[in-house]
Amino acid sequence: MIRRMSVVFAAVILFGIMLTGHEAFAERFSNVSYGSNKLDIYTPDTGNAPVIVFVHGGAWVGGSKGGVRSMSRFFNRQGFVFVSVGYTKYPRISVGQQADQVGQAINWVRSNIKRYGGNPGRIAVMGHSAGCHLASLAILSGRAKGVRALIANDTGAYDLAYLASLTNNSLGILYALPFRNRSKWRELSPITYAGNGNIPVMVIWSNGHNRDKVSLRFAKRLAEGGHSVTRYDGKKYGHLGIRNAVGRKNDLTRAVLSFLNNTL
Repeated sequence: MIRRMSVVFAAVILFGIMLTGHEAFAERFSNVSYGSNKLDIYTPDTGNAPVIVFVHGGAWVGGSKGGVRSMSRFFNRQGFVFVSVGYTKYPRISVGQQADQVGQAINWVRSNIKRYGGNPGRIAVMGHSAGCHLASLAILSGRAKGVRALIANDTGAYDLAYLASLTNNSLGILYALPFRNRSKWRELSPITYAGNGNIPVMVIWSNGHNRDKVSLRFAKRLAEGGHSVTRYDGKKYGHLGIRNAVGRKNDLTRAVLSFLNNTL
């Protein structure tokens, strides 16, 4: 059993490393403390700018706030302040505590971004993969306040029990350790908090296994709960490709910009 868990953890770590990237960026405010961890802030030339808070993926065990690739430069050119959030990785803290950190980061941005040229009343949050799960959980559960829009980019973890039902009542290798405690599945599933809301949400999915099913189910529950929902079928992209596509010249980027312009 110990050997099997070690193999699973090694595989999850490898996936996290794949989501970690470092590139040369424009001038930024690096490693700004928001309390329990740090974030990076990329600012455009204009003041009172709308804000995008990005939460990276990495299977809850890896990834980096520095792995934003070309997104920060792209959104700066579009007049947005871009904030990339770091959070402590599993197993140093639990997934629930990771969502607490993401919520704390978003609340810090709302309270402090004006000093960096951002408009605290025009904040959108975007997450990919594990970051999509954590951003959705933090916002819908009420950990994060004052968010004007959410871009949920490709996770299978909106409803953990439903995901398990699609795969012989067990979660896949990337979920096995962070969500090993079944008694926590409901409280760690963003779909649990989908009711009684009014936050515009853009739900994006890739060609990952069952990703369309879990995403469309999440979108339906959000709409039933009062949220305005925009759906984007990104099945021409793989899981990593759908993250890298944001900020490049393609229909996904155009859809994201349209959503942001209509909601912020």
